[in-house]
Amino acid sequence: MLIFEYERDDMKFPGYWVSAFAGGVTLEMTTFDETELDPATNWKQAWQNEDAGSQTKGYVELDEALVSAASVLAKNAERSLNRSDLDGVIRYQPVWQDGRCEIKSIFQLIDPGTV
Repeated sequence: MLIFEYERDDMKFPGYWVSAFAGGVTLEMTTFDETELDPATNWKQAWQNEDAGSQTKGYVELDEALVSAASVLAKNAERSLNRSDLDGVIRYQPVWQDGRCEIKSIFQLIDPGTV
């Protein structure tokens, strides 16, 4: 009887962690493997398992990460987001520094030219 051994290559997906902090939100580039992604989200979102109370969420798509960041910032600013706001959010081009982008205001996402 032959037993085959093989090394399984985990599938890797580029993505983004979105983390809230006192002064805003941080986007951080990352790479997820399939064990971090949630099948209930069609493999598009990840959650940090270490801390059940963590406000950090992971996304495969940049647009979804930006909308998540905007939701946190809008809540902090005690305002809601309308369709026009969301259109501005998904057009936002993060400025990455060492794989991270800090966003301090909802207005930075909605209309970066006014900040």
